[in-house]
This record gives sequence, C-alpha cells and structure tokens, in this order.
Amino acid sequence: MVDSGTQFTFLLGPVYSALRTEFLNQTNGTLTVYDEPDFVFQGTMDLCYLISPVRIRTGILHRLPSVSLVFEGAEIAVSGQPLLYRVPHLTVGNDSVYCFTFGNSDLMGMEAYVIGHHHQQNMWIEFDLQRSRIGLAPVQCDVSGQRLGIES
Repeated sequence: MVDSGTQFTFLLGPVYSALRTEFLNQTNGTLTVYDEPDFVFQGTMDLCYLISPVRIRTGILHRLPSVSLVFEGAEIAVSGQPLLYRVPHLTVGNDSVYCFTFGNSDLMGMEAYVIGHHHQQNMWIEFDLQRSRIGLAPVQCDVSGQRLGIES
C-alpha cells in the first residue's frame, strides 16, 4: 500500500526482522544503538540510535547504507537522511535519539506492507488504476516545482 497519510514505512514481521538485522550489521561500529529495551518509537519502531550533533554536522547520515524496496518492475531506493528520524524532544546526554524509519507492521496489529510519505519524498508516483500498476521515478521536487511554476 502506498499511503500518503502514513508517515513511515511498515513491513511484515519476517521481512522487517531481516531488514533490521542487516541494517544493524551494516551500521555496527558506525552508529550507537539506543539500548533502552522498553522504548519503541510510535509503538512500531524498535531500532533507534544515539547520535551526537557533531556526527550529524560531519555528515554521518549521508554515509548510511541504502535500503531498496524492490517490486515487480519498480524499485524505491532510500538512502541518507530519510533512513533515520530524529525523535522530537528526546535526548540522552548531548545525543539525540534517531529511529530507523522502517517499522514492523505486526506491532500495528495489521498484516500489510505500507510505504509512508517519509519515503515518498522526492519521488514521482503515478497510479494506473485500470491496469493495477504504479510508476515510480526519483525527482528533486524543489527543482521540478520551480520548472513547473509551482511555489512550495
């Protein structure tokens, strides 16, 4: 489901678990896990990190591994800053808490894949309802808006 009313992307439990494990493996030694066992951001996002303002300024978010959502004939690549979301008003010492922007839909009590608007940013999305197809293409929305005369 592509849902502009849902903020983040949610995957079924087994798929989410595999992605979570791989992201943890690829960020091991680069990011510090927020090891608070009872903390689950928005009830579904259980992979969070402590990141200092200095690390943010030095571009740590741009060096994260990318995540690709692969569909039959289409792919959405998520990389950099959209992979982590800063939890508002939550700090530990000088560090801010950032959570992985993919969550476990099983924790929501629904069995569905949902691509939220956070991962739809800078993406042209075209829906072909008659043929039950979707078209995806990356785009710089600010530049496209200027070229189309649309004010942001």
